Amino acid sequence: MGHPRLQALTAKKKQKKDGRLRGIVRAIESAGRDADLARRSAADPAFRRRVQADRRGALSSFRAVKDALADREKIQKAKRKS
Repeated sequence: MGHPRLQALTAKKKQKKDGRLRGIVRAIESAGRDADLARRSAADPAFRRRVQADRRGALSSFRAVKDALADREKIQKAKRKS
């Protein structure tokens, strides 16, 4: 059985490990969804016009792009604080 405090510690570590794995799985799933969406919208003339007019706004409909933009903003904030 072991000491209850040690059991709680391993449960926390396991939860943290599961969280990392979930993050990787979520990134892979969103990349797959984004790829499917990109394939469907690549031939859409309206989507192409939106990309030409406002590239960042049109591409922000993809989850991977949203995550990348959020990461970029975090990095810029960290640089400003330093």
